[in-house]
Amino acid sequence: MKRFAIVALAALFVSSAAIAHAADPSSVGRWSIATARSDDQSRVQLRLEYSSSGNGSVWNSSWSNSVALADAGIPADRLRGPMGPVSFAIQREPGTFNCVGSAGEGSGAGQFTYVPNARFDDALASRGLGRPSFHESLELAISGATLSFIDRIRGTAQHVTIADVVRVMEHGVNPRYIDELAALGYKPGSLDDLVRLRDHGVSAEFIRAVQQAGYKNLSAEDLVRLSDHGVREKFITDMRAAGFTKVSADELVTLRDHGVSPHYLAEMSAVGYKNFSVDEVISLRDHGVTADFVGRLKAHGYNNLSVHDLIRLRDAGL
Repeated sequence: MKRFAIVALAALFVSSAAIAHAADPSSVGRWSIATARSDDQSRVQLRLEYSSSGNGSVWNSSWSNSVALADAGIPADRLRGPMGPVSFAIQREPGTFNCVGSAGEGSGAGQFTYVPNARFDDALASRGLGRPSFHESLELAISGATLSFIDRIRGTAQHVTIADVVRVMEHGVNPRYIDELAALGYKPGSLDDLVRLRDHGVSAEFIRAVQQAGYKNLSAEDLVRLSDHGVREKFITDMRAAGFTKVSADELVTLRDHGVSPHYLAEMSAVGYKNFSVDEVISLRDHGVTADFVGRLKAHGYNNLSVHDLIRLRDAGL
């Protein structure tokens, strides 16, 4: 590691002057690369970082992901060979990252200059999105935007700007995510819904599970609430098995929040209490009415009590 750090530092020092002459300093960023897994030499972890400041503000962007080695730009023999200086290009539709630095023994690091692709900018303009600023172009390239993906985004809203595309990609919305939602027949109502779903960890797998549990037409807000409150497929399925087959997404969240679990319902059923309404079972749980409590009442001859009576006796401290 020490040898890598020294060689990389020297290479970066030498290359800095070359970069400064090759492009505007504002286009300089950093790259790093490493073999993603020892048992899979076909993929690498690629990281691109950029920052600039001016007019009292700081602009930062970073992207890190596992990519095919062929898409990382660096020749395989240079990445896996002895440590040494490297120069390569990462080609993406919005522009090109011209990289210099050091690499070898499975990892590397250095600096890049970014050059926007004029044809890509023309294509955006022809679609009515206008031409991206340098920062927007860089962000699109770092995030891996393609014209195909942008066309997909345009299909989710009536009016889409370049800033909208940048925003959704900054929030982790990628082509695969949109394709997975589409495969489920789910189309978010707006770009804001798409971003909100992604921000709250609503995956395609989660939506599929919810649909399989019987909830097929939930809004983005419903899905976010279910996810945020820990309502998963097993909870929904088990609650349906316990008799709660016609509860709404909001009611599922409320039941979960009040600690009404399938296990609680099974215990209450075992002592003769079942077929509650949502409000009844929440009231029982909130007032601390348990199967053990009901069992003790029965042992003293109190049978077939109403929900109201159970709560009143529990509140009385019996």
